Amino acid sequence: MKKLALLIMGVAFVATGLQAQVAQSPLAEGVKLLNYEKNKSALDFFKSALDKNPSDAETIFWYGQALLAQNYNGVPTPEYIQKAKTIYQQALQTKGNDAWLLVGMAHIQSLEGGDAALIKNNLELAITASNIEKGRNKGKHNPDIISAIGRVYAELPMSFDHHYAIDKLKEVASTYDELTINANLYLNLGINYLKLGGENGGEAVSAFTKAIDRDPKNAYAYYRIGKVYQTQSNKEVFEENFNKAIAIDPSIAPVYVAMYTYYATVDTSKARKNLDLFLQYADKDPAFEYLYADYLFQVAQYDASLAKAKNLEATIGITTYPRIAVLLAYNYDRKRDSVAAKSYIEQFISNNPVDKIMPSDYDLAVQVISKFPGTQASVASILEKAIAADPSNKKNAQKLYKLGYEMFEKANMYSDASKWYANYAAVRGVKDETYYYKTASIAINAKDGPTAAATAKEYIAAFPDKSNGYLYNVKAARLLDTANSLGILFEAVNIQNAYLVKDTEKNKQTLVNNYYTLIGYYNETKAYDNAVLMCDKVLELVPNDPTTLGAKAQFEKNIKILKERANGKPAAKPAADDTTSPKKN
Repeated sequence: MKKLALLIMGVAFVATGLQAQVAQSPLAEGVKLLNYEKNKSALDFFKSALDKNPSDAETIFWYGQALLAQNYNGVPTPEYIQKAKTIYQQALQTKGNDAWLLVGMAHIQSLEGGDAALIKNNLELAITASNIEKGRNKGKHNPDIISAIGRVYAELPMSFDHHYAIDKLKEVASTYDELTINANLYLNLGINYLKLGGENGGEAVSAFTKAIDRDPKNAYAYYRIGKVYQTQSNKEVFEENFNKAIAIDPSIAPVYVAMYTYYATVDTSKARKNLDLFLQYADKDPAFEYLYADYLFQVAQYDASLAKAKNLEATIGITTYPRIAVLLAYNYDRKRDSVAAKSYIEQFISNNPVDKIMPSDYDLAVQVISKFPGTQASVASILEKAIAADPSNKKNAQKLYKLGYEMFEKANMYSDASKWYANYAAVRGVKDETYYYKTASIAINAKDGPTAAATAKEYIAAFPDKSNGYLYNVKAARLLDTANSLGILFEAVNIQNAYLVKDTEKNKQTLVNNYYTLIGYYNETKAYDNAVLMCDKVLELVPNDPTTLGAKAQFEKNIKILKERANGKPAAKPAADDTTSPKKN
């Protein structure tokens, strides 16, 4: 099971630092604690620093950031938002429009849903207020403040304008000698790229690599690179980077949770080892009981896992720590309580932003909800949300579209299945025989004659030696020419026959059926000579077949009557043949 998100979804993974000035100051240790998600320790650190230097705006900024990091689900709680807001407001009253404090307040305004244009205006004011006034960099933006802006945006959800932060970070990096830019600025740049979506993973890795160029001993940068490759299931590369991070600093706790997440469904002994290492280095927190509850699930101790999860629901609460709902859903599903499992996973999917939902969460939702009749639309909505969450992840989108079309096929909802398969095929990007077979067969079941016919013709052109293209071409023609009066079915049957006669023994019955289809067409159009020829072809395959002999005799009689009428002799009206095929296609 790959349900354990980044560690504990309540811990901020993206706390970053500032330019070289910060990296060499006593504040750097506190920033490192935030990076390592030791948020309680970070809060204690910055509180102590503030007590020693209560008027320093930079320290106030970081103390506020540490307050905002006190959460379980990656979103600061109203309590800590208010505490940080009070700290920033009081400092602004004393110090005026200090750049550090303006950036801090912009963070608060963003979390409170403030006007985006006004927030950016305040940030521009902070940038202007902090411009370098002396020396060779006179007039340039202060990289410390730009990096702080990058950090704030890195902490905000994907819905915010992360392009703004990226542009500011890239601009300041381009105006300074790269050697003077602190590694944390590039870390902020990489994290903001990730906030734009998975398709920007390459840009993020490039930024994290620049951070390593500036600081080869930056364990956090290696961890962030590892996380990018973990989302791509590139085990060799993510393990390489995680191991580099651990070699530099064994106390980097997030690495161990990332490894636990991977090994939880692969190797429970390695999972337990990484879990123990995480608990050794992380801040102590009762919420980490979640990890043990998850581990108990992995080793199939469902009753014990469920009991711990229920206790966490009662003591911490799903609102505070949403992934409790996922663990409850997994346990109830294993205990065959589908109603409870459905309730918890729907609650989680509905109430959380897409960047907090893992691919495995969607898998569970589909697995559980699809057990209930009539829920296809609900499941499809979940799949669409999952695809939209990471549109660049072609492998994941392909898997999700496949789940969708298979679900609709199983429910005999073929029109929907056709749409989902078309999306699946577009992402898959390969027009092989499977593509033509599935597209045509689903279209036939959906009674979509035009799509079936067009696909069947492409099928025949691409794979002329495969029988199914010809078969679906005939089936499509039957949908388009139900009365066999347009010539469409006539044409399709003749095309199929040209293929079938290559092996008459194998294809005898289909040929007989097709010849009778043509017999019916020729009878309707009074082309009795051709009808006789088709009868002869049937008799070549089934000698002395009485039905065919009778039909042939009737057609020959009709031919004679028509000839006599043409010569002016009175003759009886030709009789219509009502012969039907012994077996229909």
